[in-house]
Amino acid sequence: MSKKIVLLSAAILLVFSIAFSGDATWFDMKNCSMCKALNEKPGLLESMSYEQVSIPDGIVSITTVNNGRLKDYREAHAKMMDIAARLQKGEPLPLCQSCTALGAMMMKGVKQNYAETTMGDVWVLTSDTPAVVAELQGWAKHNQDEMAKLEAAKKK
Repeated sequence: MSKKIVLLSAAILLVFSIAFSGDATWFDMKNCSMCKALNEKPGLLESMSYEQVSIPDGIVSITTVNNGRLKDYREAHAKMMDIAARLQKGEPLPLCQSCTALGAMMMKGVKQNYAETTMGDVWVLTSDTPAVVAELQGWAKHNQDEMAKLEAAKKK
């Protein structure tokens, strides 16, 4: 799998985390170069559902897009791939803390599998190194916790 797909997938994962998070110090939807793409199409984020779950050697990220917004999602994904390519070339671009953390984990040899589905995509991140697995799972848990806080705040 190409590095571009890996970075793009990471970016999508992060964008979802950012979009649904209440932790302004961790996420920055407006200023993060990677995350902006999902925020550019009005209503796209609201049409998406996102879940990260731990598996024994890493995490699985599942994104589903509803309401006929899959084309918009794919276009945003392509923009994120372009940003990933620029980052790979060493271009300094602003990133949120979450994207920075994921990028650091990727540099530790995280193995990735990515597949588009008819409703979105699935991204599997794994490692043979227990410390990296723990980092991935901690990062995913932080994202899920922030999404749960946002959902709870909406219900009040």
